[in-house]
Amino acid sequence: MDGKTILILGGGWGGLTAAHHLRGLVSSEHRIVVIERATTFSLGVSNLHLMTGERQPQQVQRDMAKLKRPGIEWLHAEIKAVDPQNREVETDGGTLRGDYLVLALGAELAPGSLPGFEEAAHDLYETAGAVAIHDELERFEGGRIAVLVTGAPFRCPAAPYEAAMLLEAWTREHGIRDQVEIDLYTPEGIPMAVAGPEVGEALKSFMDDRGIGHHFDHQVTQIAPSVGEIRFGDEAVPYDLLVGIPPHRAPEALQQAGITDPSGYVPVHPQTLELLSDVDTLEIHYPGVYAIGDVAAVRLLNSMLLPKAGVFAEGQAQTVAAAIAADINGDDTPKGFDGDGFCYVDVGDGLAAYGAGDFYAYPAPRIRLDSPSAEGHRAKGEYESLLDTWFND
Repeated sequence: MDGKTILILGGGWGGLTAAHHLRGLVSSEHRIVVIERATTFSLGVSNLHLMTGERQPQQVQRDMAKLKRPGIEWLHAEIKAVDPQNREVETDGGTLRGDYLVLALGAELAPGSLPGFEEAAHDLYETAGAVAIHDELERFEGGRIAVLVTGAPFRCPAAPYEAAMLLEAWTREHGIRDQVEIDLYTPEGIPMAVAGPEVGEALKSFMDDRGIGHHFDHQVTQIAPSVGEIRFGDEAVPYDLLVGIPPHRAPEALQQAGITDPSGYVPVHPQTLELLSDVDTLEIHYPGVYAIGDVAAVRLLNSMLLPKAGVFAEGQAQTVAAAIAADINGDDTPKGFDGDGFCYVDVGDGLAAYGAGDFYAYPAPRIRLDSPSAEGHRAKGEYESLLDTWFND
């Protein structure tokens, strides 16, 4: 049997899960190549720890060149173009062709697309931005902290709400809570709307209990750094410290490939994660080509999109790895992705609420959110053990 080549585009949570899972399922004659432009990897959940000063960058970042599992090739390169028809990838180091493509490039951050964001906001979703928020907090003596979601969908749907509550806890622990106002602004109608109204009301209640203002259906149009204002059309609100979640979009190479849909992302089959030519009939477009994680648009039975969260990237990666391995090994087609998901919502004070459920349920996702607990906080922290699993020191 001739060796196959599996190209995994992107070395984030989904891409690395797919690579590690595949390496254990197919023999060494088959190549697994991860193409990633960044030289380091960190979990997005770690940025909240950087913001509060509980972690330092060197504790949460790993060198991509130190992947622990043998037999996974890492190519440090910028992806310039993708040809799904021929399963080819053009990079700044040359062109590669695979027998299978796994698109795991994530949702790209586009802070420059919102006027004033780069000048005014500290980007919670970038390591440097999270560190800068902590530096500002150390100097902060009082005023108005605004947590701003600039657009939807965005990855880590709970993160803005967690950030607001962790900031509230930080100001209380450091004796300045009475001098600080904290407000969250988002274009969402309710928090984490796809999880349903009960989860949304619970998150609002958590914020109410902590005196955090929340403002929904607020679509930012501009940030004015010179006067310290966020503008929502004709409405302007002041800030002293601005914590921002920037606009998101699919990577340019995938847009240019013509495989994104009106959602801005890549439509995929909800069970197999293969690219679709028709979302209504679930007709597969390019056999052997998959999209997972934040770059994938998975349409739910209530017409909303599956959230962009690491737990889904992980589950989808395992599904795709099993499908590719079965095809290579001549085994039966394995079970598809089931839409189950969970998360831990950090509310501060060493507590986190566990949420879980079936996002593929009819007629809408069935999700529960438990009361915050110390056990939930401990379990959330265990996510970082993935770094020790994937990388050598």
